[in-house]
Amino acid sequence: MGVKMSVGNRLAALSLVGLLAAGCSMTGGSSDSSTDEPLAPQGMSATEIRTILAGKSWRFQGPNNTGTTLYAADGSSLVEVDGKGTTKGRWTTKDGQLCESFDPAAFLPGGVPMSCYPFSRGTAPNTYQAGKATFSVAS
Repeated sequence: MGVKMSVGNRLAALSLVGLLAAGCSMTGGSSDSSTDEPLAPQGMSATEIRTILAGKSWRFQGPNNTGTTLYAADGSSLVEVDGKGTTKGRWTTKDGQLCESFDPAAFLPGGVPMSCYPFSRGTAPNTYQAGKATFSVAS
C-alpha cells in the first residue's frame, strides 16, 4: 500500500498542477506519442512559451485540482492549490513544452521531479493548455 500511495500521491500531484500529459491531444494524425519528429508548424517555441508565462500568475484547472501558479522570470514558481496549500518549484521551457518540478509540501510529501508536458494555445480565447490543464491569466 505504501508504494501505491506514493505513486498515487505523485499522480495526484501532477494532476494537481494540471500537468498530466497522458491522453493529451497532440498535433498530427498519429496516435504514437513517442516520436522524435519536429514540432508541427503551429508548435510554440521555448522563447514564446517563456514570454507568455514569465512574470505572471496563471489560474490552472486540471482534471482533479485548480489553483494559481506564479511563474517568476528567474525560473522559480510558487503554486497555490485550492484547498490544499502552497509549494515552490522550478520551471523552464523547451520547444512545444513546459517543464516543471515541485518541492515537497504537506499535500505533496515527495515533491515532483522535473517533468515536461505539451504546451499550446487553448481552445478558448486567452487560454493555454499544458498537458491536461487549462491556463488563464489570474485576475
